Amino acid sequence: MTRESYIRITDAARRTLRRLPGGEALLRLPTYLCAAVYMLTLLHLMLTRDVRLFRALLVPAACFIVCTLLRPVIRRQRPYDRFGAPPVGSYTPGKGKSMPSRHTASAAAIAFAIIYVFPCVPSAAVMLALAALIAFLRVASGQHYPTDVLAALLLSGVISLAGYLL
Repeated sequence: MTRESYIRITDAARRTLRRLPGGEALLRLPTYLCAAVYMLTLLHLMLTRDVRLFRALLVPAACFIVCTLLRPVIRRQRPYDRFGAPPVGSYTPGKGKSMPSRHTASAAAIAFAIIYVFPCVPSAAVMLALAALIAFLRVASGQHYPTDVLAALLLSGVISLAGYLL
């Protein structure tokens, strides 16, 4: 990604969000929705005393922890810091590292947890689409590079596959 492409992407996102009710707050909506679905799923597993609760908690937690531990090792600067141009929405310059995207990794891990608990095409389609939307918004808002979200998706996929199939 070049500075010009970064600015082109974030300017397009800004223009789009200005036309929508709620504006920049819409960027957070998919993340909140994903978290709410996950919390409701965990509550369902607890109330029904389902043995899958442990894995549904452990695998996304493992994805989050591995992602968090990798970021300072990889030390990739966020695009808005590298290019010196603000992302869409509020931000703190110099905050954190970029790769892999923790939002994307968490959304994908949650999607795989929901698929593990409710293994049917509709739940898989909705949750994977939600994770993909979150990944897209992380790039469109200028918070991450495309490779950050791809690395996060791959990381969550590998950890989830191992966690649910072993």
